[in-house]
Amino acid sequence: MSNAGTIEIYIGLPDEYIQEAAELFYDSFQQKFFPIMSTREQGVSFLQKHLNPKGTMVAARGKELLGIAGLQYEGCHFFSPSASDLTREFGWLRGIMKMLKMRLFNSPDHKGELYLKAVMVRSEMQGRGVGTHLLTGVTDFAWAHDFSTIRLDVVDTNPDARRFYEQNGFVATRIRRCPIPFQFLCRDMGFSSAVTMIKKIA
Repeated sequence: MSNAGTIEIYIGLPDEYIQEAAELFYDSFQQKFFPIMSTREQGVSFLQKHLNPKGTMVAARGKELLGIAGLQYEGCHFFSPSASDLTREFGWLRGIMKMLKMRLFNSPDHKGELYLKAVMVRSEMQGRGVGTHLLTGVTDFAWAHDFSTIRLDVVDTNPDARRFYEQNGFVATRIRRCPIPFQFLCRDMGFSSAVTMIKKIA
């Protein structure tokens, strides 16, 4: 655990935060989730079931959850429901369509690399350094566990996020465009491409 003023940064999502974390996750990516989850209630319920506490970095102040970061690496995925989870929740046909949407820009594991799925900060806490403290915690975790790089993807419709990551040492390396057969799915979720960004760990 590392302290940043009154903010604590640590890995592992306590049980009492799971619902709040699911709500934060859904609200942070509502435009992407809405075509998949249909309603906020359904989305939050589904996310609660499939969040991995071991892949979650937490920013908290006392008992107040300020933000989370989702991590992925070999053997640990922040959020990765299976096809059977989706079909059981939504039915066979809708489940398959939702799986296709969720798999767009899905990122495989690479040995020696930590994949940062997302950084999410409560709206009233944005601009107060919580996201920066989370990124510092992610970098410390990568260094402590011998990862050589941290990788992330940021969509083309979120230039503020790209600037934020660039200010914290990430460098754009390539653009991943939505495959032509699935462009309508990407449009539903509000983007057409994603920029892959890398931060090297000394």
